[in-house]
Amino acid sequence: MKILLALDPSTHTMDEAIKIAIEKQASLTALFVVDTTWNEYTAHDWLSGSGSRADFLEYARDCQLVSETDSFAAFQKRCPFACEMKSAVGRVTDEIIRELADGEYDLLVMSHPFRRGLEIVRDTAGTVLKEVNCSVYLVRENPLHCPAETGQHSSLEALDS
Repeated sequence: MKILLALDPSTHTMDEAIKIAIEKQASLTALFVVDTTWNEYTAHDWLSGSGSRADFLEYARDCQLVSETDSFAAFQKRCPFACEMKSAVGRVTDEIIRELADGEYDLLVMSHPFRRGLEIVRDTAGTVLKEVNCSVYLVRENPLHCPAETGQHSSLEALDS
């Protein structure tokens, strides 16, 4: 079994992918996509002539590169076995779909919502789900709390007491 982890800052998603890989004795590849679509969101005449647009695009690229380094470092720190780590540059959804097709993966693990810093990459899961032929495991960024697992009682149970 081959698993692709679409990396974002969520360590919970990293942990879920690692757990599945261990349970299934599967190979795990972590992919970080440096998003190059900021150019599409800042019109060409945005603050035209001031150089601010170019400065912003450079700033956005630099933030992406820092996020890539941080995500790979967090993943390496958490993963107890050897994994492949890949980087791609382009539209996040396109690059994830391309890697899935090229690598013939059985499972994609990704956060929902999928993030880059404070930004949510719009409709990443919806776009990927329409295009892939493998199973997809979406990991909620803030998993729902299950009181039974921790021995704690929910606030509703406490009110009934």
